[in-house]
Amino acid sequence: MRPHRWLGPMLLALVPCSLQAQSGQTQWQLANFTWVKRVAAEPGAPANAQPAPLSEEALVAALGPVVISEEGLDVPLFAKDELKRLSRALREALTLAQPGEDVILLSTFKRGGGFMEMPLGLTARLFVREGALNLIVHDARLPFMDRYSADRTLPTFAYGSRTAASGVTLQAPHGTRLRGDWLTLPLTATPAVAATPAPAAIAAPMPVAPAPAPAAAPRDAAFYEAQAQRLKALKKLREENLLSEAEYQEKRDAILKTL
Repeated sequence: MRPHRWLGPMLLALVPCSLQAQSGQTQWQLANFTWVKRVAAEPGAPANAQPAPLSEEALVAALGPVVISEEGLDVPLFAKDELKRLSRALREALTLAQPGEDVILLSTFKRGGGFMEMPLGLTARLFVREGALNLIVHDARLPFMDRYSADRTLPTFAYGSRTAASGVTLQAPHGTRLRGDWLTLPLTATPAVAATPAPAAIAAPMPVAPAPAPAAAPRDAAFYEAQAQRLKALKKLREENLLSEAEYQEKRDAILKTL
């Protein structure tokens, strides 16, 4: 069985080509029908805030939530894994782009996921102004591969314009819609890592004052009478030789110290 005549071009459209950013580079060819280019901005357009050194993560965060209205449903503008493939080329292009340049994009992708499904094209214009990524989409789902597989004819790709609206309707939860086909998407700066506060100095423990000695019990007549009785008993024990002289003197001194 002969292979389908469109299978070859379809596979070419999906095979990535190598990217190697160079100073002055103006085109990034990712696949046969997927590319990113630096081009002159439209006549009369205000200067862009470029070069714009953006990260791939910032671009994915800005473009990933964008949806289009398709047959009454909101569907992602970019297919799964499509942005991952594009983000490096877009980052490099916007990093090199000058104030008088835009970045245009053609991305051809099998958006429905079926093996036999023909890839569809997405064309857009991007530029950075006033801290936001501007996205103007001309075609969100361009079916050109059938015609190309039949007679090798390609359409004249249009990439979105500041002055002429397309029929695409875009929206994003974090974006501002200037027109149905034109969004401005804020570029969130990488949050600064908060400095770790220095640990508070640990104060040296205050010396603990010794507990005050318990107040001496008040001396009264009963107390002195009790000590007199102790001394008499102690003397009697010495007279009966039940205590040595040394023992007697020791115990007698102890009683006297309490007086």
